[in-house]
Amino acid sequence: MSMYSATPVIFGGISNVVTTRASKDPEPGQRCIYGNVEYVYVYNGGNSDIPPTYGVAPQTAASGYTGTLTTVAYDTILGVCQHTTITTGAYGWVACKGVVHVYTSAAISTGAKLTVGADGYFGTYVCGTTGKEIGKVLVASSAATTVTATAYISV
Repeated sequence: MSMYSATPVIFGGISNVVTTRASKDPEPGQRCIYGNVEYVYVYNGGNSDIPPTYGVAPQTAASGYTGTLTTVAYDTILGVCQHTTITTGAYGWVACKGVVHVYTSAAISTGAKLTVGADGYFGTYVCGTTGKEIGKVLVASSAATTVTATAYISV
């Protein structure tokens, strides 16, 4: 079954990370859907590399699609790095909607509501005490065996 899509043709792939955008590279903020996951193109303007499964927060309130590794609890994020580390000063794709892997700082149960924590980690949403709920955990993480959970996110 074919599907019509207005999303851009991705010449380098969603795992591609570049420090200098070429003429065929997307603009920051451009979106695409690949493998039933929606991605947004961002620039890492922070001072830390962003590894896969970590959250990417806006660098400032007015920075558009310039992101950084989350350093404090945020109400929202640009997305979650999924495939390749986005180095400082580089452009890359982050997942913003769909089923993804997220890095947790502690065990999280299946069915738990997900929120963004510090240092790119994700945690359990607690109404009134943490940031905005951004998703739901589908496969739990255990601090004893793994710190990566599978979750549905929508940011």
